[in-house]
Amino acid sequence: MSTLEYLHFLADAPRVDAFRRAIEAAVAPGQLVLDLGTGIGTYAMFAARAGCRVLAVEDDPVIVVARGLAADNGLADRITFLRGRSERLEPPERSDILVFEDFAPHLYHPETAEILLDVRARWLKPGATSIPRSIRLFAAPVCCPDTYRTLTPWPDDAAYGLEVGRLSSEVLNRTHAACWGPAVLLGEPAELARVEPLALDPFGLDRDLRWPLKKSGLLHGIGLWMDLELADGVLYSNAPSGGSSGWDQQLLPLVEPLRVEAGEEIVARIMTLGPSPRKPEWWSWRVTARSGKREGNTFRGTPLSSSRLQEARLDGRPRLTARGRHCRDALELMDGCRTLSEIARELLARYPELGGEAEVYKLVAGELDAARAEPARQPTEALAEVRSGK
Repeated sequence: MSTLEYLHFLADAPRVDAFRRAIEAAVAPGQLVLDLGTGIGTYAMFAARAGCRVLAVEDDPVIVVARGLAADNGLADRITFLRGRSERLEPPERSDILVFEDFAPHLYHPETAEILLDVRARWLKPGATSIPRSIRLFAAPVCCPDTYRTLTPWPDDAAYGLEVGRLSSEVLNRTHAACWGPAVLLGEPAELARVEPLALDPFGLDRDLRWPLKKSGLLHGIGLWMDLELADGVLYSNAPSGGSSGWDQQLLPLVEPLRVEAGEEIVARIMTLGPSPRKPEWWSWRVTARSGKREGNTFRGTPLSSSRLQEARLDGRPRLTARGRHCRDALELMDGCRTLSEIARELLARYPELGGEAEVYKLVAGELDAARAEPARQPTEALAEVRSGK
């Protein structure tokens, strides 16, 4: 993400202040807090200010800004910043409390459960707690013409005399972020799922929901949002309120809107699909009203060539990308004998397409940052992982 995006997240006062109050209510001085996906370090600094020691983990280069902000606020001695993905890092010690807000707005991101399961196994003490403590996912039928119009700017699928129905179909078989007020709701919200971040079994969902409609209109899809219980008495919701934030609502759109009437009942089946319950890759939704049925599936909205489908097979034979070859050679050249300038010159000689010394140094710096984030791993060990396909 860009620094400007982090600034916008910081400016989302209701969410940031709710997490601040939850941290201050849940932690005790001397505890060790794991701030996973620390970003610019806001929550890490809240915990440090409350008297805790903090492990702040972030894969994004913005961690450099976070370190500087911690120093500017006199908290650098209480926060240990670790650059990299948590699954690839070795925790220096186990933590008492996890702070983690890096949920996709619709919660079921394919990596979320795997990350949290690894964190629970390797980073946290037995009996550790989390902020948030629980997450409730809500759904409701919505009439949102402005949002839908952005997805279907050519309702007849003819743009400038060109047939674009294939593009429209892919767009309408995806989830989309939206910012609504409560007026979009055609029926009362229904709880779709409840998840505790440290008890993720199972993680997928398959639910049938029914809504008696409270008003008539065009049904454009099903809206989703989250209610979070952060700590005792501290709640946060991104329900439709008319205010925008980093966490807006999500729309499961209908390929064609349905005309619905107040008093009728809408039925929907919403599922996540994937290779395992803990790794939901796709969403599927089926909506039935008096005026018809509509189905959506994010698998249809994901452009997949036959070669990409072949790569996804367990018996497939993956091949390194150009980027992978660059990283592999950079690791090979870090043999403890060559200088950084020699490594850069050699890489540029092998791969002129890298475009110049600036790009080469950026590549080498990225591998060095990864090595610093994982002190127990040497470049030769990382190279062995690349060769073995890990």
